[in-house]
Amino acid sequence: MASTLTPLTLLLLLLLAGDRAFSDPEATSHSTEDPLEAWAQSRESFPERDDFWSPPEPTVQPSTWPTTSVAIKITNDTMGKVANESFSQHSQPAAQLPSDSPGPPPLNSSSQPSTASDLPTQAPTEPFCPEPLAQCSDSDRGSSEATLSGALTDFSVKLYHAFSATKMAETNMAFSPFSIASLLTQVLLGAGDNTKSNLESILSYPKDFACVHQALKGFSSKGVTSVSQIFHSPDLAIRDTYVNASQSLYGSSPRVLGPDSAANLELINTWVAENTNHKIRELLDGLPSDTRLILLNAVYLSAKWKIAFEQKKMKVPFFYKNSAIKVPMMSSKKYPVAQFNDQTLKAKVGQLQLSHNLSFVIILPQIPKHQLKGIEEALNPTVFKAIMKKLELSKFQATYLTMPRIKVKSSQDMLSVMEKLEFFDFSYDLNLCGLTEDPDLQVSAMKHETVLELTETGVEAAAASAISLARNLLVFEVNQPFLFLLWDQQHKFPVFMGRVYDPMG
Repeated sequence: MASTLTPLTLLLLLLLAGDRAFSDPEATSHSTEDPLEAWAQSRESFPERDDFWSPPEPTVQPSTWPTTSVAIKITNDTMGKVANESFSQHSQPAAQLPSDSPGPPPLNSSSQPSTASDLPTQAPTEPFCPEPLAQCSDSDRGSSEATLSGALTDFSVKLYHAFSATKMAETNMAFSPFSIASLLTQVLLGAGDNTKSNLESILSYPKDFACVHQALKGFSSKGVTSVSQIFHSPDLAIRDTYVNASQSLYGSSPRVLGPDSAANLELINTWVAENTNHKIRELLDGLPSDTRLILLNAVYLSAKWKIAFEQKKMKVPFFYKNSAIKVPMMSSKKYPVAQFNDQTLKAKVGQLQLSHNLSFVIILPQIPKHQLKGIEEALNPTVFKAIMKKLELSKFQATYLTMPRIKVKSSQDMLSVMEKLEFFDFSYDLNLCGLTEDPDLQVSAMKHETVLELTETGVEAAAASAISLARNLLVFEVNQPFLFLLWDQQHKFPVFMGRVYDPMG
């Protein structure tokens, strides 16, 4: 039986009804204005009519002056014009007005001269919200995959540092940047205003990347399956344009949740299990009663080793926390490995071939006394891309390989990760105008779960296990904490990333 590598992941984005209160700042900004301040500002606007002005009495305005509830924004320039026009209606200068004649009222939002209705006003306009389905021209389509692969690589490195910052030091970690990017890009499909630009920045996408959804759709392969689904409450109306775009680009239409919370929970967890080959059976243990919108993405990867590992139950020392622990190891006397030493990271880099045009990349310190933390700190998008470019040019050579059998399960609160990336829209200022007309949404929970297993299940061919170890054969031993990634060699982006400190989990 062939050996398999089976990691998978699932990301949850849960949006609930927020308690935001909306008000018109223009309608309230003048309602508490002090009449003395209004008088002083008006007097400063045109001092040449100084004889017109006297401080208003703090009494109730006479009923002979009309009042209105219309709020008009008045700047220093327009206030002089309003006042001059209102007083030109009087045939006498202010000094000749009868003593019992009511004087001009204070200029505030609750009392406007009768000519205020003649002033031009501008009706409020709604903020622009782009259509969910961006048009992708043929000229842009050709370069979109290269742009997307570069963006996903940059995003993956940023995400690695954000995950690491939320984890305890020297602990295992695994995540799928492809899964997280897929879900955030689906959110981008319905985002407007600042949320749209902030998501583009986090994902390292160029502004108004028209072909991103089509390019992302084309990044799935036989070894990697990515699926998305939207669940929403019956009272949340989803825009038809978003429904059509989601169906066209992501192969799913939003599904309406029912009134029974327990049934909804079972529905969602069943979807998760079915799309992760039942590796993740229960992502959620409960649903809040005010759940409005749930966005899900699951990535499942299944690949075979290019050459089977030997069927040997061997334990080899693995150096961890200044000590050596014996762990089950996989070994092969002649496995095709591309490898080199990188002086920038002071690391050994090795690439192992897998089926479906995938590969498993390992980055570990050159010598055991060096720590993985130093590699992580030196890793940036530029260095990472240079490493992958050098691996692409390196030859696969027969190598004596030993590496631990590992099983890593990682569950992560993604809201804290997004805040490490300095993205706060989900909690404070979410704009999904392209998805729904309801502005009262905020993200209550966001979760990411990954399961990664590396095992050997048997010998594929007797001849392979019988090859002797030659003196000049290259050696690649994975016997200390390492950084790993599952690399899509065709589209050139990482599907999974992580680190292993303890192979036993």
